[in-house]
Amino acid sequence: MHDAGWIRAHLPGDGSAALREVTSERACINLCGPRSRELLARVCEEDVSNAAFPFMQARALRLGYAPVLALRVTYLGELGYELHAPMEYAAHVYETLRAAGEDLGVADAGYRAVDGLRLEKRYLYWSADITPDYTPYHAGLGFCVALDKGAFIGREALRRVREEGPDEKLCCFTLEDYVPVFGGEAILRDGRVVGVTSSAGYGYTVGKSILLGYVPADEVTGDGWEIEAFCERHPATRHARPLYDSERVRLLA
Repeated sequence: MHDAGWIRAHLPGDGSAALREVTSERACINLCGPRSRELLARVCEEDVSNAAFPFMQARALRLGYAPVLALRVTYLGELGYELHAPMEYAAHVYETLRAAGEDLGVADAGYRAVDGLRLEKRYLYWSADITPDYTPYHAGLGFCVALDKGAFIGREALRRVREEGPDEKLCCFTLEDYVPVFGGEAILRDGRVVGVTSSAGYGYTVGKSILLGYVPADEVTGDGWEIEAFCERHPATRHARPLYDSERVRLLA
């Protein structure tokens, strides 16, 4: 609804572009994990190798007897695909994947599992880690901004933030001991509250509680971090890189 509202507000007045709601017409199944390509190859005639279907591309596939638009993107830090199909094919796509992947260990994943995996990869969550209050440079996403592509809304504001540097930066923290964290915890540095976590959870791959939150840019370096959860303070470690596959080897393979 946020994106649709923004697009409607900026549609050209000459009718050359229009927005149509198709949510009820399309289904999306997320196939992800280190063996997802192996499974996809079993149910599609097309070549889905890394060379033929690289990261961040989309391809039209025939999955079983369903026409599918496959996007090679992931929110989990592993190889993965979004499979978009007409709603009437949704059950067929799901059942075909389940049947073909039984010996590969295919299983349904809940959102809490997704949330833990994306935290390990430092993938950010809209409305929590990313909001209209922050720019991509605050969130560490400056590489997504192309200031040289011509005029666009907010270009000059973004240029100023890049040149002057953001006043806050999104940081990733872990706790050594298990602590139930959910976002909204106080971030302390040398006993002073310097920020609040934007999202948090447990990363089962790394075996640690993970938290994301904004802190003043001049506080980012150094040690002395703590997280206050349920009225208790816990020593925290700040990480400059994603905790899982920081070089994106698994993602791009």
